[in-house]
Amino acid sequence: MRQDGRRGSAARALRWIGLALLAVVFLYVVAQCFVIFRQSYKTETAIRYTMSDSVTLDGVVAYDAVPVEGTGNLGYLVQDGERVSSGTVLAEYYTDDSQGLLRERLDRLQRTIDLLSKSQNSDSSDLSVLTNQTRQALYNLLDKLDSAEYSGIADAEDDFLLAQNRLQVNTGQTDGFSQTLQTLQAEYDEIYAQLSSLQTITASTNGYFSSTAAAPLIQTDPEALDQASPLELQQMLKDGFPDAETDRAGQIATGFSWRFYTVCDLETAERFDGITSVKISIPGKQNTPLAATVAECTVSEEDGIAKLVFECQSINAEILSLGQETAQIDIQTYEGIRIDKQALHIVDGERGVYVKYGNLQRFLRITTLYEDENYILIPDDGAIGTDNEVRLYDEIIVQGTNLQNGRLL
Repeated sequence: MRQDGRRGSAARALRWIGLALLAVVFLYVVAQCFVIFRQSYKTETAIRYTMSDSVTLDGVVAYDAVPVEGTGNLGYLVQDGERVSSGTVLAEYYTDDSQGLLRERLDRLQRTIDLLSKSQNSDSSDLSVLTNQTRQALYNLLDKLDSAEYSGIADAEDDFLLAQNRLQVNTGQTDGFSQTLQTLQAEYDEIYAQLSSLQTITASTNGYFSSTAAAPLIQTDPEALDQASPLELQQMLKDGFPDAETDRAGQIATGFSWRFYTVCDLETAERFDGITSVKISIPGKQNTPLAATVAECTVSEEDGIAKLVFECQSINAEILSLGQETAQIDIQTYEGIRIDKQALHIVDGERGVYVKYGNLQRFLRITTLYEDENYILIPDDGAIGTDNEVRLYDEIIVQGTNLQNGRLL
């Protein structure tokens, strides 16, 4: 009996020891899981990027233009921003609404006739070439739809239909479009005869046309803006400009350039010292930065302001509609690899970032081309062992804990 009791006590002791060991193992696993899950890392791929040293300025756009006289029910035959010559027919007067519908039908017929005519004249009979052209045209069309670039969808659709038609002609799926072209041409000639007698408006000079609906809402005097002092320009911008005339068919910009007039403080003006070329954009309207020159920088120390004038040689429909605007001026543009500032660390007095290599983290030095409040731009020629070690497509650790060179993630 005494021996059985000792055996029972030993069994209970072993059980408690086993439970204790299991508890230790369990706590260890929990602790490791806590450490692993708590050490979350966020990485970003090092990519090429363009950053600009920019300022935002309020001002007014001005260019030389002449009005196009004409009022009533007008049908425009040229696009806003289109280059026209003296004598070009800009618009036609409609005496009833059906004539506008006929013009739309005529334009669609012309587009279809041009497309089918080109379809019968293939530059190549090589099926692999024609198949590739069809595929590329389809990809381009899908890309336009995916990016919501609606202004280019019509041309992309025509390119796809043209490639598809040429493929059908060369593979014998159709004998051609001669009969269809004859039918469409007959309808086109009939409608054209009905519209040819309409009264029209023609361009009186060479330049870039914009309809009244697409022209600026204000009137500006480029000569007065050129002659204005910094203080006078500041007052003009504050008072605003008179409304543009609406009882006209549109206007023609007669020059090949436009100017942006603005006023800034002296500190901002100093940033343009020695700068002759910049890039200008109007966020929300003309988003693509356009090359421009610094045409004037007149400083008024007494008033603490400066007059800046930027001149640009690129004109399009968006530019022709601008008036008083807020412009972004890119003083200097830099190209390199962009890194989030959260990834920056200073180790032993050297600026750098931690990069993920497999399951290891490594500290790599960087040199700075340009930086703002959110990002750092570094050269894209990085190499290990140099002052700039980060390379394109490296996985930069933006957020993480216990970062140390050579440590496992």
